[in-house]
Amino acid sequence: MPVNAANASAAFPDSESGLRNGLARAGDRAILQYAAAHDFVLISTDADFERLVHGVPGARVVLLHSCNYPTSTAAEVLRRNAIRIAELSVASQTLIVLDR
Repeated sequence: MPVNAANASAAFPDSESGLRNGLARAGDRAILQYAAAHDFVLISTDADFERLVHGVPGARVVLLHSCNYPTSTAAEVLRRNAIRIAELSVASQTLIVLDR
């Protein structure tokens, strides 16, 4: 299935982009604090968030580990793990690391 905004919206209907929220030049901690303050699960390929998640109360991160593959593959990994990601919002767990 091709990756487009409609597909992402179907799997994760409340998704937002940091770029569209003025966070393009914000540091990692500011991005994570924004996500936590707005009750978002942050999805990233940046391994720095694995360390930072524990220092920001309420933060939850999904890390796409070794994401050197096309966006369509990353989208498929997220779709396959949609239930785990959704459960992260209500679990005491703060981090999920996903591989291809």
